[in-house]
Amino acid sequence: MRYLFLILLLRMGLVGFAQDSSAFFGDSLKKRLAGAQTTADKVHFLMDLATTAPDSMQAEVYAREAVTDAELSRDRRLMATTYLRNGERYLNIQGLEGNLEKAQHCFELAEQGAKEDGLLRLLTESYAGLSRMWRIKGDNEKALSFSNLAMATAVNTDNDSAKVTAYATMGDVYRDMKNMPMAFEHYSEALSLAEESRDGRLLRRVYLGLSYFYGAMLEYGKAIDEMMQAYEVDRRLWDGSNMLMDLNRLGELFGNNKQHDLALQVYEHSLALADTLHYDLLKITSYFRIFNLYYFQTREYVKALHYLLGQRVLFDYLLHFGYGFYLMQIKAVAFTEEGRYDSAMYYFRLAEPLVSERGNIEVKAGFCQSFGDYYIKRRQYPEAIGYYRKAFDLVAAEKDLDNEQGFADSLQRLYEQVGDYRSALVYNRLASAEGDSLRAKTQETELMKLEVETENRRKERQARDEELNKERRHNIQYMGFTAGLVLLFITIVMLGRLPVSVGVIRTVVFLSFIFLFEFIILLLDRTIQAWTHEEPWKVLCIKIVLAAGLVPLHHWLEHRVIHYISHRRGRGSHASGAEGVVAAVTEGTQTMQGTHKI
Repeated sequence: MRYLFLILLLRMGLVGFAQDSSAFFGDSLKKRLAGAQTTADKVHFLMDLATTAPDSMQAEVYAREAVTDAELSRDRRLMATTYLRNGERYLNIQGLEGNLEKAQHCFELAEQGAKEDGLLRLLTESYAGLSRMWRIKGDNEKALSFSNLAMATAVNTDNDSAKVTAYATMGDVYRDMKNMPMAFEHYSEALSLAEESRDGRLLRRVYLGLSYFYGAMLEYGKAIDEMMQAYEVDRRLWDGSNMLMDLNRLGELFGNNKQHDLALQVYEHSLALADTLHYDLLKITSYFRIFNLYYFQTREYVKALHYLLGQRVLFDYLLHFGYGFYLMQIKAVAFTEEGRYDSAMYYFRLAEPLVSERGNIEVKAGFCQSFGDYYIKRRQYPEAIGYYRKAFDLVAAEKDLDNEQGFADSLQRLYEQVGDYRSALVYNRLASAEGDSLRAKTQETELMKLEVETENRRKERQARDEELNKERRHNIQYMGFTAGLVLLFITIVMLGRLPVSVGVIRTVVFLSFIFLFEFIILLLDRTIQAWTHEEPWKVLCIKIVLAAGLVPLHHWLEHRVIHYISHRRGRGSHASGAEGVVAAVTEGTQTMQGTHKI
């Protein structure tokens, strides 16, 4: 939990860094912009530049120009699309002050334009963007209301993208509301629609939602599975930026799952891919995650410090955003681990006023814990108690149960060390209370998992029942076809004994053999599809071979039977012979049907 502020810092935008990488993409986009033939192309490239520009001021210039051109075009679709992209851009750098409000304004303008021109897909995406914005703000009720609007709009369109967006957005909201069965139901519906559409970007949207869904339930294995599928989609599309973000998310999940070696390998793969794509901008994210892995997850503080100092871009990045005090804290913690206590104290004292001035609650609590650990190593327990109490009070105000229990346990042991058993008992009770709350939370999570699994099994059972009903229905039809064939050939035999015209005989025999050979092809069709895995050229080749054999056989048998019946129908013995021929053909058909069923 304590390292999340670094991730939030990354979301603020990589301002002023990785100019070489940005130039690589920026020059390409500027050339395309210069050659744009239509206003829509120009706006598209301007928004691409606004999204990738490392300088936030320059990004704003590009975005304003794109919005101006879209507005002057008076093309409602272009206007709504531009506002949507700009709103998403602000949400992706939500850490900067005022960006959530700017995103809200953009989504509202997109909503207005889409509504005026009846653009239901864009209207759905506008409501989805507003829902996400309110989720980020922590107002799930408003987020749910906009998700309902997105769903109501998507229902009135045949657009798969709109429907997938609506269902996935609803799943996101229910996930944040801890209503996991409802979240899973909506994600499942979104996945079915995305699979039917075979649109890679829609599939990725659902896979991401499911990954965060399973991550919220601490089922990191399933979360990794879904994230791997999202990565495979992006790799097929060769979407570089999304591939890098997928890999960083995978590394985070492996780290949460205590698979630290795999997490490190994934981060290193992300760095190699960023080099291949010449996109140094996103390398910074991987650098920070590797640092977090060493510092917060494996607690190798000296290695973390050396890694930080070895990546100059990280050092400059923290200084640029005013987090120089954090570098001091990292040095202090590393020196404490090495037993260089005087140097550690120097950096702790240097960082302390800056942490108090600039740090958020999470940063302050982490600093107090680190300083308390320093005093514990020096066996200066009263000073350690002072800093741990500050840390406890900070996380208690935020209702951070995990850290509350951890700090309460530490305070209990520290008070026991100084002989203050009354205070130790107080914190023992607090730790027990927090432990009870955590167990209740864990039980709630387990219950949600059980509900989701129950719903999943119900759907699987329903799918099996539908498949069995389908198979039973097909078998009844096959039996009906077989009975029809038998009746037709019995009719042919009877025609040999009745005084009917040759035209009637020809018609009945023609229809009977058409039925017979089409039935044979029907029986073979599913087997052919299975053998060829529905490869069109393979299916075509096999059917050409079948037709080459069956068509001449059809004509020969039809001609022979008609000739035989029309010229010999008055003779009983010959009629019996015809019965034998027909019986043989019917028996062969039934045998083929039995083989197909087996």
